[in-house]
Amino acid sequence: MLSHSFEDLAQTFRVLVEAQFRLGQLIAVDRPEAVGNIETAVNSMLNAFANLYDLMQQELDSPVDWYATPELCLILAIRNARHHNNANRIRSIYNYHVHNSSSPTDTSRYFYVNFPASPDEEGAGFFDVGLSWGDLSLLLEMPRNQSRLRSSARDLIRNYLNADQFEADAAAVGLTSEDIFINFVPLATNAGIALYPFIREHIQAASTEASAFLSHFETTSPAVTSSHDSSEIEFMLPA
Repeated sequence: MLSHSFEDLAQTFRVLVEAQFRLGQLIAVDRPEAVGNIETAVNSMLNAFANLYDLMQQELDSPVDWYATPELCLILAIRNARHHNNANRIRSIYNYHVHNSSSPTDTSRYFYVNFPASPDEEGAGFFDVGLSWGDLSLLLEMPRNQSRLRSSARDLIRNYLNADQFEADAAAVGLTSEDIFINFVPLATNAGIALYPFIREHIQAASTEASAFLSHFETTSPAVTSSHDSSEIEFMLPA
């Protein structure tokens, strides 16, 4: 079962890459479809991680405490918010912009936070799938019976992301937490890397994707979350 679940996770990484690759061409023709492809891939990935969480509890007697491991706790937090319709479901920058602008073609100022690849990974980088930090912050401030997170999750996730720093950087250019978006892709990759030592002996890869991502999580150094490649951006969408 763990092999099947990891297969699902690996395929969601592939699907997200493909959705992002198509975004540039499709968004000018059919924005809802282009954005929907990204959202579907992100949701599928979050659910695949959650399925691995459940199976590891059932089959491996919980070898890692996901809620005490920041890389994994963050993924479960986003997944639970989307699954239970909390904190605006942690909107992507695309959906946030549509919901908060008079028109998608309006230009808005946001603060974008990317997490750089490890210095060990020369020339490496990540494509961009921005999620709302304002929504995630809202989730972390909710009572536990609403967020379904431990009371320790707020500080665990904020410290992992060094959120104080990027909030201060945004404030320095006149933007608030509501204007901040963080790149989901390096965070999902870091979760896979954190998970790898606990599942590697239980996975039999049956596809090219599963083999590739199993190797990737084994050999790649995690993205750096204590420092950021961040900047103010101007953002708009086609009508």
